[in-house]
Amino acid sequence: LLLLLLLLLFLLLLLLHLAAPDRLVGGPLDCHKTCVCASNIVSCSKMNLSNVPTALPKYTAVLDLSFNSINKLRAEWTTVSLSKLHSLLLSNNGLTFLSSEAFIYVTKLRYLDLSSNGLRQLDEFIFEPLEQLEVLMLYNNRISQIDRSAFAGLNNLERLYLSQNQISRFPLELVKERSRLKALRLLDVSSNRIKAMPLDELQALPAWIKNGLYFHNNSLTCSCDLYDLVVRWQLKELSSAVDYKSSHTCVIPGRHQQKEKVAITDLDRMHLNCSEVKVRDKEAYLNRYLVLDCDTRQKDMEKRWVLPGNIPLSQENKTYEMLKDGTLRIGPLKAEDSGVYTCYASSDSLNETIYVTVVVFNSTLSGGLENIKTAYTTLAGCLVSVVMVLIYLYLTPCRCAGCPGQHSDKLASRDSLHSSSASLSKAQEPPGPERVESGGTLYRHVAFADPKDLLEQNGRLNPIGEEDEECLGERGERRRSDAGSVSSDTPMVV
Repeated sequence: LLLLLLLLLFLLLLLLHLAAPDRLVGGPLDCHKTCVCASNIVSCSKMNLSNVPTALPKYTAVLDLSFNSINKLRAEWTTVSLSKLHSLLLSNNGLTFLSSEAFIYVTKLRYLDLSSNGLRQLDEFIFEPLEQLEVLMLYNNRISQIDRSAFAGLNNLERLYLSQNQISRFPLELVKERSRLKALRLLDVSSNRIKAMPLDELQALPAWIKNGLYFHNNSLTCSCDLYDLVVRWQLKELSSAVDYKSSHTCVIPGRHQQKEKVAITDLDRMHLNCSEVKVRDKEAYLNRYLVLDCDTRQKDMEKRWVLPGNIPLSQENKTYEMLKDGTLRIGPLKAEDSGVYTCYASSDSLNETIYVTVVVFNSTLSGGLENIKTAYTTLAGCLVSVVMVLIYLYLTPCRCAGCPGQHSDKLASRDSLHSSSASLSKAQEPPGPERVESGGTLYRHVAFADPKDLLEQNGRLNPIGEEDEECLGERGERRRSDAGSVSSDTPMVV
């Protein structure tokens, strides 16, 4: 009985060892039974492998492990450096785990296919060793989380396929200016769960990036800004908008239950009634400078410009200059610079013609601003003048003889001028009320007094101010002050 138990235990351990699906390393490469070896190509597709075969030749350039059962790619899947390997195919394996050191021995990869697996997240710097990678295929996984540094170091990456995943955030850092991947010309995030797009940032991208930016079949919320972007891309004949025109759909806001999807290009005629998209011309003013961009659908195309009237661009004309990046600089602008400018761009696979209409206004921008400033200055001056006139009319102090409180002050000031030579008796002065009741007119004392009124008839200063005492009597006769107190030796001139 004891021997029987030991035998059963031995057989059980043997079966567990042979049937272990998660061995750390696979068996040695067999080019006759499990793989097909042709020159530098090793193809082990559809062989029900659970691990990568070991002892791979160092000259291997293409390794096809697709349609197997390799669910984990560990760091030790190869223990030797495969410096010649440029293409690794691991699609349809049920992969759920990628080691952070999975690619340290295959740094020369240019093509990596990880599509149609069960990957759920991409950790930080996961692909950093692959500095020469050009194509990365990650479509048809379950990816919902992507670290912002997951694709760091992929300076030569040209095409990145992320469609048919569970991504909810658009990876703007991959295409936006400083942080973007320099060589990236195709980014596919279609058929995900993205609800909002950074529309302003995407609209500002060069045409050669937008041409390969695929975002159809997402749960985007309908808006006129989204309509404007898609229609402009279609007018530009960008592949990302034209090739999947019928798949550019969005969800009408407020319809959460049925989530009705409509074509984005129909938002102008129904639903949101968006305004018609019009391509605006370039507008400029006299004596200014203008730069025209030949915004092509491919990068680094050969470009040449033709001026209005089908005139070729020449170095003799100093008004026009083609810069190193293919843009055309015009200036100082003249009225005759208006017209249609044509850019012809060509490459090995594409020829493209771009038309730019320029309108030069027959005025200077600075002159218009100066006219506005002058108008405001004139208006301010008029307002100040009106205020000064109002102050003069209504706030000037009363200096007339009949004003209350002013008469006694005047007498005091007059007596104080030459009290030794002239004096006026209070009894001889007509009382204030009688002067007013007799029909005399009260008047304001004008600041500009006639100099001759300040002199006596003999030419001397009149200290008693006769002009202030001229009032009409009861019978309309002029009453004058008594001159009897004047010195007798003073000659009187009639």
